[in-house]
Amino acid sequence: MRILLDLPGTSSDERRCFNVFQTYTVPMMVSWFDSEVWQQIVPRMSQAEPAIYHAVVALSVIHEDSEITGSPPGAMNIKNSYHRFALAQYSKAASMLCKRLGSNDPQVRAVALMCCIMFSCFDLSRGNYKAAFTHLQKGVQIMEGQRVKANQRHTFLQSPNSWSPTEYALTRVLIHVDVQSAHFGESGPLLHLYPITLGEGGHNRPSLNSLAEVKQSLDPIMNNILRFRRSCEPYVRGEISGLFDIAGASAEQRRIQAHLHDHIRAFEEFVLRQASNRANSKDARSTDLMRLQNEALANILETSLVTCELIYDNYLPAYKRITQLAKEIITSFQAEYGTYRPCIVMDMGVIPSLLWVCLKCRDFQIRHQAVELLERWPHREGAYDSNLLVQIVKEHMVLEQPGPCDGDRATVPESARIDSVTRINLSGEE
Repeated sequence: MRILLDLPGTSSDERRCFNVFQTYTVPMMVSWFDSEVWQQIVPRMSQAEPAIYHAVVALSVIHEDSEITGSPPGAMNIKNSYHRFALAQYSKAASMLCKRLGSNDPQVRAVALMCCIMFSCFDLSRGNYKAAFTHLQKGVQIMEGQRVKANQRHTFLQSPNSWSPTEYALTRVLIHVDVQSAHFGESGPLLHLYPITLGEGGHNRPSLNSLAEVKQSLDPIMNNILRFRRSCEPYVRGEISGLFDIAGASAEQRRIQAHLHDHIRAFEEFVLRQASNRANSKDARSTDLMRLQNEALANILETSLVTCELIYDNYLPAYKRITQLAKEIITSFQAEYGTYRPCIVMDMGVIPSLLWVCLKCRDFQIRHQAVELLERWPHREGAYDSNLLVQIVKEHMVLEQPGPCDGDRATVPESARIDSVTRINLSGEE
């Protein structure tokens, strides 16, 4: 959907930036998957809602500045004219939203949800995680308020009829951002897998009919895997061994594994059904991306209760597959876009899986390939900044360098291995 906007009271700079958003930012945002929100709902709501319009302009300015500098956006620099204009638009959007919230218009909830998304994307794009996840929490509060108002015991995923189609689409985007927040110890989870008790394998196997459904099916599973892994970290580090319910954790691990295995089987069945249809380059990349993420998530979940870093050496074939898939995906982007590859996308892509390989694969050749792939495509995927993570990974690798007594090894000795890394400062400001 393309809208020619000339809202009363808007400046020529604002109109130019909105055009940048429609022409360049939206196609970049949907580099992995088509999105009803970015391609249809945002342009439509911007036409009627000044708060959303100015939030869109702010995000497009950040994108345009990134294209000029050739790198993902970082902390705001008040001396930068693009940053000043973006912050002014951001403030204008926030001010107009505050005025809008006082209305009894039934559309206010959708406007507020959309602004939560736009503000979260803006702050994620500039690396301000704390502010981004604060906006996410505001969106969660809106969702929870509607659930309580409707006297529902279930999550919104189980009762979509209480939401308008627009609100339902917006909430799914918020949930995808919530999945990313799992790596930073923030938010929810908003999602819970059902049934709560582990049933027979394949008992509730989903049927997937599009890549969008594949992605939506994986989100709650990914959320549970990342938060389960985080909950096990104190046990893995030996901090709460006497208090940790290992039996309960093992049961939870098996429960999530059953859901992941069901999802993977449904995904592969979908791929087989689509085999006769020639996929375009975007769909082929997205299919490879889903396969890459399935591989990485299966490894993250399976090793959540592992207390010996040497165990990860057994998964070298998986790390090779992840790295090879990432290489094929990045090469495909390069072949199609040249040097104009996306610098900001909101969907999780190759960065989290490559980061996992960089941290847990101690085979020097594969680990260095993964680092080189992160360096080869400087960009941001939601909360994940490839430039920042390359710095963290390289520091991690230096600490794991074998000592002079270890000889010429192809892998890192156990004594040099680090089981976790310090998490990123959520402020995002330097």
